Amino acid sequence: MSENTNQKTTNEMSHKPDGTAKHIFAFIVMIALTAAAFYLVATDVVPENMILPLILVFAVIQVFLQLFTFMHLNQKGSAFYTIFMIAGIVIAVVSALGILLM
Repeated sequence: MSENTNQKTTNEMSHKPDGTAKHIFAFIVMIALTAAAFYLVATDVVPENMILPLILVFAVIQVFLQLFTFMHLNQKGSAFYTIFMIAGIVIAVVSALGILLM
């Protein structure tokens, strides 16, 4: 019985660094995207009319990184929440486009 407990503890410990590395990698990518957005605004590297679309692309990438890394939407049993998140995003996009096109 104690062997099973020790084996389980060893298995749990072996999976922990993978999750930590995943979180650290996602955090570094999000910091890099934030720095890139700041750099685009602070300098004249890209034309002025392309800054907003690039920042929005960076923001969408960050949202998906946060949802799937920190909110664990890629785990089993989260399909219900994922469906509602996607529905909310669709409603927000349709509403924003409706406001912009008025």
